[in-house]
Amino acid sequence: MSVKVTFKPTKLGKMLKKLSKEGNISFKTGVFGDDDSKMVMIGAVHEFGTEFKVKKTHFVPSLKRIVKEGTIVKIPARRWLSLAYTRNEKFYKQLLANQIKKIVEGKTTFEEANKKIAIVLSSKTKAELGRDMPPPLKYRDGTPLVDNGDLRRSIGTKIITHKGKSNTIGRGNND
Repeated sequence: MSVKVTFKPTKLGKMLKKLSKEGNISFKTGVFGDDDSKMVMIGAVHEFGTEFKVKKTHFVPSLKRIVKEGTIVKIPARRWLSLAYTRNEKFYKQLLANQIKKIVEGKTTFEEANKKIAIVLSSKTKAELGRDMPPPLKYRDGTPLVDNGDLRRSIGTKIITHKGKSNTIGRGNND
């Protein structure tokens, strides 16, 4: 006696198979550009801090004083990017789970889900910028991270898949 067994893939099974073929997908949020671009430098200085030696004596309006040549200036880290992730990590995990569920249910595509995730990542990072950030500024009013909005407008997210990197998503004022 012989028994023949056949499998008919369900809609869920087909989607799970497709998900596994997509490979690793990752999202990079931050400020993108050439290594020497102004906004990349500003974002990095604020995230990691820096120190430098003043090359020429000059008046600094934000400090309301003259800074002499040879003075070592220390800029403390104001972790705007890592702080935004840490504060919203649980939300991001839930967002990913919800988007995977929608993909499996056929309510959205991989591309649409990835784009939504990218926009939310950049929007949440922008919303956190300047909020309760240590250390406090002692020498000026305002926050250098948000004073003119250039850094905020420069934040975006790139989607990295086996096909390569996407253009930056979520950059600018209109998310």
